[in-house]
This record gives sequence, structure tokens and C-alpha cells, in this order.
Amino acid sequence: MHHLFGISPALMFLLFCVCGIIFYAVGLVFLRIFARQASKDILTLPIAAFVGTIATAWALALGFVAADIWTVNGRADQAASEERSSITRLIGMARPEALNDPVLLKALTVYRVTVISEEWHKGYNTQPARAVEEALQNIRVSMISLARGDIPGALMSQMVRDFDEMQDARNARLALGSSSVNHYKWYLVFFLTVLTLVVIASVHADRPKAGRKALAIYIVTATMSMWILAIHTSPYRGVGRIDPTVLFTSQKNAMSLPEAFHKKG
Repeated sequence: MHHLFGISPALMFLLFCVCGIIFYAVGLVFLRIFARQASKDILTLPIAAFVGTIATAWALALGFVAADIWTVNGRADQAASEERSSITRLIGMARPEALNDPVLLKALTVYRVTVISEEWHKGYNTQPARAVEEALQNIRVSMISLARGDIPGALMSQMVRDFDEMQDARNARLALGSSSVNHYKWYLVFFLTVLTLVVIASVHADRPKAGRKALAIYIVTATMSMWILAIHTSPYRGVGRIDPTVLFTSQKNAMSLPEAFHKKG
């Protein structure tokens, strides 16, 4: 399921359309079966009100999946904001008008650029990148060098705290990128989708034409709902993804993106 939700929204839309056609075909099969049964004894089939029982369960399962997706996206947005804030504070301390440490400034800028290129763009924040780990080590070494100087203890403590918060935010970002909605919840949604169309077919057994229309309306609703949720499952890909530029702020003395890549090489 995780790989499925990683494909492009257009391809995923086609995939869900195929699923919708299959669902409709299954519904027609059950409609024909129930129609034959209704011609013999209509009283053996459930009444129309029974649809509400299964449809409500389907709607609740879909709502649980949606709630999990919006929660993950909200946490991912918060993690990106916290990482950006920590980087910004550390860069502000390393700038010429503050500590004037070009080594630390370069290490922080390279870290930010490497996160975007290696973890965000290439891996969609699903796993840590070695280049980012090396960038973190360079920041760590630069801060140790500062600590050996005459920098005030309170300022050094604040820098260490900001550095720890940056690492915690990165860990949260990677954890959210590698996790998604529990697959069993999606299986439940698909199962209840099929079960609901079976029930719709059963209550329309004596009216096949109305049954076909009801199945078509339900399947279009279910397919579009699941597709919209699926393209938002990962906070770092799809139409609702968080753009990596959130890690950049207006820093006059910080290196630009091309400059950071050039100096890193």
C-alpha cells in the first residue's frame, strides 16, 4: 500500500477508475443474482432501510482514515516549521553580526540544502540520508570548536538546545514520511465498499434499472472519496505535499542554493 500511494495522482486516478469499474461489475453480478431470487420470493431479501446499517459503517471507516491522514499531515507541517525555526536561529547566531563563524554558517546551509536534495526530493523523507548525517556531524564539530573558545555559556547552551530541536524535528519528519495510515484501515474501507454495493444490489433486486443507477452513483462517490484521500496520504508527495522550500527563510548573508551546492562539492 505504501508504494501504491507513492505513484502520481493522475496514475492513481486511473487506478481507482479501474477499481470503480470492477466494483460496478461486481455490483451488477449481485444485482442479477438477487433479481432472480426476488422473482421467486421477494420476502427473502432485506428491506431498503438495511442499506443504512452497512453504509454508516463504510462512512465511519472512511472518516477514520481521513482523520488519520489529516493528523499526519498536520504533524508533518509542524515538524517542518520546527526544523525551519531551529535552522534559522542557528544561522542567525553564526552570521557576521553575531558570532561571525563562517564554518558553522556554511555547515548549516549545506545541511539545509542536503536535506532538500537527498531526503526530501530523492527519498520523500522515508529514510535518513548519509549526506545529511555528515552535514549534521560538521555542524556538531563546528559547535564543539565554538565551545572551546570564549563564547558565553548561556549562548552556547541555547545553541545546543536549538541543535537538539533541529535533530528532533528531522527525526519526526523522517518518521512521518516512512509511516502512513494503517493498511488494515484501508482494507476495511475496501471491504465495506464491496459489502455496501452488495447490500444496494439486494434492496434493488425488484427494480434492476434503479439498482444500476444506485450502484453507479455510490461507486462514483466511493471511488472519488478514496482517491482524494489516497493522494493526501503522504505529506511529502501528491497534490497536498509540503514543499521543501519551507526550510528556507530570508537570510541576506546565507549562501544561496546554487552556492551551497558548489561549495559542498
